[in-house]
Amino acid sequence: MKAKHILVITFAAVLTGCSFLEIDTENKIASSEVDYTKTSEMYQPVVGAYSKLRWPGMHWVDNLMWTGRDDDMTSGRDNDQQDLLRYGYRGGYQNPNSYWGLNNAWINAYEIIRACNSTLEALDKYAEHIPQGSADYKKYLSYRGETVTISMWAYYMMSTSFGACVLLTDNNQSRFVRSTREHVCQYALEQLEKVIPDMQRMRPNQMEYPGAFTAFSAEALAARFALLLEDYPKVETLTQDIIDNGGFELYSDYYNLFKIPGKLCNESLMEVQVTDFGLATGDYLGIDQWYVSMGATMSGTVDGNPVSISGWNFMQYNRQFVDWCKARGETIRLETSCLEGGSKTREGFLVEGSAIFNGKAYLPYNQMTPGTTDWGRNNNVRLLRYAEVLLMNAEAKVRNGKSGDEPFNEVRTRAAMSTITGVTLEQILDERRMELCSEWGLRYTDLVRTGLAAEVLNQPTLVRDQANGEWTPAKAYWPVPGLQLLNLPDLGKEPE
Repeated sequence: MKAKHILVITFAAVLTGCSFLEIDTENKIASSEVDYTKTSEMYQPVVGAYSKLRWPGMHWVDNLMWTGRDDDMTSGRDNDQQDLLRYGYRGGYQNPNSYWGLNNAWINAYEIIRACNSTLEALDKYAEHIPQGSADYKKYLSYRGETVTISMWAYYMMSTSFGACVLLTDNNQSRFVRSTREHVCQYALEQLEKVIPDMQRMRPNQMEYPGAFTAFSAEALAARFALLLEDYPKVETLTQDIIDNGGFELYSDYYNLFKIPGKLCNESLMEVQVTDFGLATGDYLGIDQWYVSMGATMSGTVDGNPVSISGWNFMQYNRQFVDWCKARGETIRLETSCLEGGSKTREGFLVEGSAIFNGKAYLPYNQMTPGTTDWGRNNNVRLLRYAEVLLMNAEAKVRNGKSGDEPFNEVRTRAAMSTITGVTLEQILDERRMELCSEWGLRYTDLVRTGLAAEVLNQPTLVRDQANGEWTPAKAYWPVPGLQLLNLPDLGKEPE
């Protein structure tokens, strides 16, 4: 985590109304070579921050580590990346600090944070040439808000994975003692609340650069932090503003929500944008093996010709989870979330093998760009959805002594599930388990924050095929990677 100086950027023309994917995405900004009087180019460094969020932020092994910790999912492979299994129930939560993926997750989060720090520094230099109160100054404040939101996303992933971590407020700082998880969450919440008033109050798909984060994106992320801090009045306030004023709605077609038709729909609050520009060859703004790592091996027929698509077969559901879904009477969410070996998708492709794969990573062949059939290559990554906002709102209301029925049932109705009157906290947590399965380790985070982790993660029906062991509160968060401790001994000190 060595300090990085701001580098050089090559500027491209910014067209009003275009997606920021069309702008040069390199995060290379040098105070010595950039003409900060050219305020029309002020969005360039923000694009660089989004670029870091996309890559390396969306690294496949980070995703497998985040989502493989709960009782519903496992990395699914014991012939490759065996150490990865040791972070979940199959390996008894051994959490070795020597695994390369652990170090990777740490480094990638700070790559995003460093990029955002550089972007904020560049924006402040542009602001020196902008009259306060002008339209351009308001853009400057809004761009700062977008950047802070990107940075706080990285802190969210760090605080829910590593717990205590370093608050890197300056790329040139030399002190690397970790802050407690509570301190990190409080810091992030405060940073988001500072910028929310200056950000655009609209959906991301309404922004000048479609998909850019808005005040409502920041509020939803802030609500996640408030949930971790058990500040339920704040969770309710933040989520209620999104519900009342954001213009969001659940995408009616749950099956296609995570596929190409659902990209940047009205349910999206935060989304990492990907594109192959509709071309089989040439430029690709993507996420490397994010979807491929979760992909199953599938075969089918297209125009009378045999066709196969194949991923790495890593991320798989525990059959116990699928049985639970079926017992609940789930239909559309079960079909969308779980690709069961031996079954066929509605497009007619056979899922090979006997495992149950992550259907939210599945992109049908007929939605792929011809000539480009890697798993999910042209698909965005959904970071935060309106359904989660509704469920956070429902939970906060119940915890605050109110009825959470309305937001709760809105989510269930979309899933063709019956409505419930007098919804309980347990029912809300079950709904989160179903609706948000395989997304960002939220199931595991819920178990930890509600005190249910030991009971659920140590149940005897979870077979530990790597080693004997059990989950304990001491194993709730990952250890500091060994390589980081070697390079920065301060990381071994007690968090402050």
